[in-house]
Amino acid sequence: MNSKPTIHFINNIAPHYMEPMIYQLLKSEEFNLFFSCGENQNLGIKTVDFSTEKYKPYKNHIDVNIKNIWIKSKYLVWQKGIISKCMLKKKPDLIVLLGEFLIISNWIGAIICRLRGIPVAFRGHGLYGNEGTIKRFIRVLFYKLANSQLVYERRSKGLLINNGLKPSTIHVLFNSLTYDYHKSQREQLKNLSKEEVFPFFKSTKIPTLVFTGRLTKIKRLDTLLTTVKRLQQEIELNLLIIGDGTEREDLENLAQNILKDGTYHFYGSCYDENIMGRLLSKSDLCVSPGNVGLTAIHSLSYGTPVCTHMNYANQMPEAEAIENGMNGCLFEENNLDDMYLQIKTWLIKHPLKTDEIAINCYKIIDEYYNPYFQEKVFLDLAQQNAPIV
Repeated sequence: MNSKPTIHFINNIAPHYMEPMIYQLLKSEEFNLFFSCGENQNLGIKTVDFSTEKYKPYKNHIDVNIKNIWIKSKYLVWQKGIISKCMLKKKPDLIVLLGEFLIISNWIGAIICRLRGIPVAFRGHGLYGNEGTIKRFIRVLFYKLANSQLVYERRSKGLLINNGLKPSTIHVLFNSLTYDYHKSQREQLKNLSKEEVFPFFKSTKIPTLVFTGRLTKIKRLDTLLTTVKRLQQEIELNLLIIGDGTEREDLENLAQNILKDGTYHFYGSCYDENIMGRLLSKSDLCVSPGNVGLTAIHSLSYGTPVCTHMNYANQMPEAEAIENGMNGCLFEENNLDDMYLQIKTWLIKHPLKTDEIAINCYKIIDEYYNPYFQEKVFLDLAQQNAPIV
């Protein structure tokens, strides 16, 4: 009987959103995973607490002592500890490094792995499609050092193929959130009434649009408010804004001036997943005028379709989870008329969210955007199998 493969997974930090995947990989019965990372307190990102009880069985598989060296607390250029892991006497079956070409230690580590016959994979965004000629050349040169690539979306895989990388070496990993919890809440949340969840709206018998995220200029939430104003001239609807940020006061003033009383609400920041589940699951359409990111996965996980722009070069990878007309709708970037039209068209066809729409939302999450799929991808990499996607 063959022994289980050994995988060394090295990241810059352990962001909290990645915890479900990291934990699933650590407890996998298919391979032995060793996870290593460093820190950067200046990023302001919540990280995984490995001191909790559930990580005790894996304490010898977790190394948080990688020394990250940053320039201006923003650009990671070296990870002290990478080289020694690439030089381990007992060779692992796979080493996964961060696919960032600015990290000089990853160039050297990848070369050492290749010379020692250790398969190495880079995990990251791959190509965005908006790089200049020189930047794209350097990135592609860097990616070709590795045996394989782990990217977050099919589009990035296509861009890498177009730039000379072999399809058989590129695995789409996608992203995930707290999948098990989200799935466990589906039936429970179905029994909640809108009146119970949205006491701040004058009427809960009309569609509710929701946005969740930081209230910053880049999110272009002023365009959402003006679009809702235009929609309210033809369709009764509510708008729920979840989040806080530098633009909140200006947005509240704008809403007060242009939207109907009792049809909008600024909820503020919310870090309670139980409350977020209630708010998202009872909304009818999640709208993100700018890029959408993990908000798309969060919303779809609770059965709520997503609307955002279709310029994928300026999007986050998770926008690919939206299938136009099935679990959301897409509009032309920076085209307010088209955003208005697409939301209006969706609401005319689906004035209120149905069980069928929720099932369409769950489908893509259950197939790809979960830690169990990600575990299969890591196993295929370690066994040098063909990509699932």
